[in-house]
Amino acid sequence: YFPSTIHTTDREPSAWKRFWADEGLSAAEVAYEKGLRDEPDLARVDEVVSHPKVRAIGLVVDKVDKIMHGMTLGSAGMHNLVRQWAKQGVLAALLDMLIDRGFTVFLTADHGNVETRGCGRPAEGSVADMRGERVRVYPDQSLRAVVKARFPDAIEWSPIGLPDDYLALIAPDRMAFVREAESPVAHGGITLEEVIVPLVEIGRK
Repeated sequence: YFPSTIHTTDREPSAWKRFWADEGLSAAEVAYEKGLRDEPDLARVDEVVSHPKVRAIGLVVDKVDKIMHGMTLGSAGMHNLVRQWAKQGVLAALLDMLIDRGFTVFLTADHGNVETRGCGRPAEGSVADMRGERVRVYPDQSLRAVVKARFPDAIEWSPIGLPDDYLALIAPDRMAFVREAESPVAHGGITLEEVIVPLVEIGRK
């Protein structure tokens, strides 16, 4: 559905508002804020939800994602940092704010993550459209086949649900396209941990 913007999240706000417009809400009744990580960011949310017309708001709290992308200590290190961040109370304060304002709150994620082992970094120059740790994306099959020859256990993913020129090569097992000595926490592959995400309704009893 989004072939022209598949490499960016810049269009998310307009897509969010378009969805709610289809559900009968006006532009003034819908809001979207991203880049929420620390306590100072809560002021932005408070300003938005204080508007009397706002009925639906999408909020992107990307602190855990930022922690994951900088993680070199595996899953244990990531869990420790996420626990420390949670103890700061930013997420709890955000949930309280929304519930106190009468919003029905759903918490979800765009993906999960998995601790990996390096299987080597492809020497592909600029032929890949996306050079991720768990998946590389190529514009045509011949370019993908060149890298596949070096990594025979990698998975050539059929572009089901994707644009025809979005050809993914997924690192095998719980491995990543990084140096063999590295063990990053990463995402983009097809393990259950990466593709199954929570959808939790949060309220107060």
